[in-house]
Amino acid sequence: MSLWEMLLRKRGPVRPAAPRLLARIEARLPPGGGPGLLPADAEDAAEETRLGDRFAAQLHLLGRREDRFFAGARRLSAIASAARRADPEELREAVEGVAPWELPDLVEALAGRRDVAAPLLAETARRLIASAGDYPTLAAAIACLSLGLREDDRRTIAVAGRSPALAGVCAMALEKLPDADDALLELAEGAAELARSMALERLALRHLEAPAGFRELAPRALELAAAIGDPLVRAWAAVPLLEAARADEWLAGAPAIVGAAVSCVEAVSRGGWNGGPGPGLARLPAASRTAMAVIDLAEAPEALRRRTASAVMDARPIPTGELRLRAERLLTAGS
Repeated sequence: MSLWEMLLRKRGPVRPAAPRLLARIEARLPPGGGPGLLPADAEDAAEETRLGDRFAAQLHLLGRREDRFFAGARRLSAIASAARRADPEELREAVEGVAPWELPDLVEALAGRRDVAAPLLAETARRLIASAGDYPTLAAAIACLSLGLREDDRRTIAVAGRSPALAGVCAMALEKLPDADDALLELAEGAAELARSMALERLALRHLEAPAGFRELAPRALELAAAIGDPLVRAWAAVPLLEAARADEWLAGAPAIVGAAVSCVEAVSRGGWNGGPGPGLARLPAASRTAMAVIDLAEAPEALRRRTASAVMDARPIPTGELRLRAERLLTAGS
């Protein structure tokens, strides 16, 4: 046996190349520039839905879950080696088996390694993004790219982020850009349903501690959230959006946004085991104040005020105090 044959044998059989996933996603862009994606084939659609739903749920546990993903030293060393060798196939092997919702922990571990050169890893990740054939590999490549993200990567992220299976990791990658707010809003505008909700959620979470900086973006973000058809999917975005937007402070001067605010209040009305993913209206101070502001807004259409009052009365846990009294009074007066 020749040396060349021995090397090939040691490396193992070469896997057949899968169709490039990013190209398949790009082929699903709606004609005319509309948001979202055209339907995928049955196999891709099932995987896309499964991974998107799981990532959305896991995103809420980041920072407070006990069973965080542990990236072993061998895996981290393999990723560092792939970056030094600029070998996308080696990088693919190094990230194999990492679930998309484990990637934030992996990126955090990589960021603390002295042997990981971020520009080299990002360049290798760009090559893997172009060739990746499945969602976990493409998600891992985007996560690695985030450590050395450049402005010219935004289009790639914007296309991949339309897929619910990739929207979460794409949004977290865009957070590393200097103009992260604009990039996340752009991602939300191009996405639809769950993918849009995850992008808006990450945008709002950036401003929960300092909501004053969100005032300019809040009206557009609420409009985008209101366009999400499924109320439960809308709630992923609406919970942090209403808390960061503080719409009660400016809604009277923005009548065009009242309908969007009401749609978001309706989405967050029920919490936890009562059907919603969030904590419920009664546990959301800014959302409760927004509901009160709409009920008290005499200039708002009566139908919107009554929808808000109905959301308050239907909320679980049940709001108490003045908010519930005003909602009940409004509904009783119209009966």
